[in-house]
Amino acid sequence: MRADLPDPLVSPRRDALAQLASSEAALRRTARRYSLCADDAEDAYQRAVEILLTKSPPADLRHLAAWMQLVTRREALAVRRSRERLLGPRGDDDGELLDRIACDRPDPQERLERRERVAEAIRLLFELKPQERRALVLQAHGYSYAEICQLCGWTYTKVNRCLAEGRARLRELGAAG
Repeated sequence: MRADLPDPLVSPRRDALAQLASSEAALRRTARRYSLCADDAEDAYQRAVEILLTKSPPADLRHLAAWMQLVTRREALAVRRSRERLLGPRGDDDGELLDRIACDRPDPQERLERRERVAEAIRLLFELKPQERRALVLQAHGYSYAEICQLCGWTYTKVNRCLAEGRARLRELGAAG
């Protein structure tokens, strides 16, 4: 092919990349919304861009932004699932973590009772919505509302709502159980 003739794939790809650049912030927000942490969100965004670069962009570029939102969300959820599988809901299988959290006293009966309470609290925590659980865990680790906003990319109102609804749901679940 002669250098002075345009490649039929170059122009649509260039247009797609230009449109991607203009919607980058929205795509990163989508990745952040569905991810557990900022690093996972960045991985999901990068995977979505790789998919765009390796596949042909949609023929109608008017739908590119919606298509990329869908791909980004799907990739963020895939990264999240793999991270949750890796971390597991309880951290470790042999119960050592529960023993460390539950009680540092030598009385076996007291250790057992506290371990059961901690295990029940963890089970209830995993019945919450992921965003509520995340906000509550961050607050339990000592993060302020402003720090949670920054870490999660949420507004102050959303953090407040997640914490309030998460606490209320935990109370409901605890009273029912």
